[in-house]
Amino acid sequence: MAAKRAESKAKKEGASGEAYVVFARRFRPQTFGDVVGQQMVTAALHHALKTGRLAQAFLFTGPRGVGKTSLARIFAKALNCLKGKGANGVAEEPCNECESCLSIQNGSALDVVEMDAATNRGIGDVQKLRENVGLAPAQLRYKIYIVDEVHMLTTEAWNAFLKTLEEPPAHVKFVFATTDPDKIPETILSRCQRFDLRRIGLVDIVKRLKQICDEEEVDATTGALERIAGLAKGGLRDAEGMLDQAVNLGEGKVDEAVVRQISGAAPDELLFDLLHACADGKVSDALTLAGQAIEAGADPDDLLVELAERLRGTLIARTCGAESSLLEGQSHLKDSYAKLGAKLGEDQLLQLMQLFAQARRQVKDAAQARLPLEMSIVRASRTKELVDLGKLVSALESGAPLNRSAAASGGIREGPRPNPAGRPAGSAEPRPAATPPRPPEPAREKEPKESDAPAPAGWPDRWNDVIEEVRKEKGGAFIASALGHVQGARLDLEGGRIELGLSAAQMFYRETLEQSERQALLRQALERVYGRPLAVAFVRVQANSAAVRAPAAPPVRPAPAPKPPEARRAPEADEPAGVVEAEVAFDEEGALPMDEPPPPEPEGEGEDAGGGSGDDDETGPAAPAKPAEVEDAVAAVMHANPVAPVDEKAVRENPVVKALVDRVDGEVRRVERRPGGSQR
Repeated sequence: MAAKRAESKAKKEGASGEAYVVFARRFRPQTFGDVVGQQMVTAALHHALKTGRLAQAFLFTGPRGVGKTSLARIFAKALNCLKGKGANGVAEEPCNECESCLSIQNGSALDVVEMDAATNRGIGDVQKLRENVGLAPAQLRYKIYIVDEVHMLTTEAWNAFLKTLEEPPAHVKFVFATTDPDKIPETILSRCQRFDLRRIGLVDIVKRLKQICDEEEVDATTGALERIAGLAKGGLRDAEGMLDQAVNLGEGKVDEAVVRQISGAAPDELLFDLLHACADGKVSDALTLAGQAIEAGADPDDLLVELAERLRGTLIARTCGAESSLLEGQSHLKDSYAKLGAKLGEDQLLQLMQLFAQARRQVKDAAQARLPLEMSIVRASRTKELVDLGKLVSALESGAPLNRSAAASGGIREGPRPNPAGRPAGSAEPRPAATPPRPPEPAREKEPKESDAPAPAGWPDRWNDVIEEVRKEKGGAFIASALGHVQGARLDLEGGRIELGLSAAQMFYRETLEQSERQALLRQALERVYGRPLAVAFVRVQANSAAVRAPAAPPVRPAPAPKPPEARRAPEADEPAGVVEAEVAFDEEGALPMDEPPPPEPEGEGEDAGGGSGDDDETGPAAPAKPAEVEDAVAAVMHANPVAPVDEKAVRENPVVKALVDRVDGEVRRVERRPGGSQR
């Protein structure tokens, strides 16, 4: 160790005229044991070297700086180590002392060829490689071809490589390295043994950086090394390069202030102060702190990343504990996580992380990068007013009362609602929509003849219990709301049936109740309340009806006897107002009845074209009007109701009009044109 440290110090000081070598090259792994964070891959290669089960081609994949090329060189040294005792003379670990290991380590070995596929990517380069593959090794046991960034080869080059890669000579091994394995053809992947190298953990990177600092006699704080490891994002080479830069800037002493100057990141104190300001609702303080971080050199996107990372750490500390393995390398932030976690709940932390993640997506397209950052900070400062949508839905389904003050529990109070059809107007206190309306007062106006038939009772016993049972189920609030609009209900326990009355304007609620899942919930509630299964049927009733009408056929209305013209008169003053006359049944829409006389009309409306005087005592039906009388009646109507000339001609000459005038005893009150162009 002392000799290695002395050699490292000599390189650092530029002894023997050698140039300075950066940490990433000087401390590159030389054995499988030196490789950091890739235990699975090194164990597999160890076993292959020990047993001699070596493939002709290996593919190392993974992000940058995790050791792909270093691992390929170590594997090449193990295959050609002169002190190897494994199958075919290979070594499980290179000795790094023999001539073969040293030549491969310093790059002078002729039989270990390293290629950069980014510059040697054409079919010509592969053809040269194929020509040299057949030659025996000049010095070493195996001829090793290490191809870096192999995904850059062209399709033609890959096609030229297929046969050689599948059946190379026994003395040739290929080692490919790439950061993008998806671009490699499947035909090549099937000919290689693939090893995926993962990102290196924070703990392993910090451990490696401490070893470098000890060998270089650098005074570095743990917080600074942990921040460097976090900024490296799993790449050891990036971490070593940042440490090298920090040593130069700090003149041999590395602390968090030096690391922040290198990375341009905001200090942890400022980040947590900003999050505390958001938690307290202090928008001005939060925006001021964000402005200070940007003026100090922090990038808005990096600042959003840091804020989200601190929120993630707080969430993990709340849910998994401050000693969780998920927080390795962040021991210096445990107290800060605890303080922030005391102010923000789990739901609020999740909402803030979503806000900052959305702001990051907006930063890429924004003309001013700091605008999405400031917008997200303003929203984050209102975190106490945020309401979780999932809790709102749950509260609505459960039917619980909601109000604005209960925002933390996810609720708002339902305001008064307008009275729907069927609910008596002028109620003293508005009821929730799920509460069934009381039967309305008996109508003062006289109903038509068919409504005079006796109707069943408006509401069965324990109807409110049925609605409460439905409301308890998941999604039952919607069913209870629909039941609240029912006009009435008729219960037949002996027949095992209940009929619900809904008007034509309430088809939406009927469709809601007719859904199979909701009908099942309703039947279950009815069975729990009444102790037996009940079938549910729907009956169509008139709006504001007090009860559900029986499903029997409506009574046949007798045709009213025609009254002579002199019998038509205005209603007396002492008669009840609002008397509804019997409706006329039409054979089809827009057609006049051909089997019934028209309804009587009050005196004084229009001219009595064929009626005789009011002193006439004749009570029988009037005789049909003569053609001359019909024409006079039409002329009188046309004079009283002027129309366009084309319409006047059509009315005068239309035989249908004359027939209709004759049918109504010459009484025509007005003529008008419908939108479709026909007259009536």
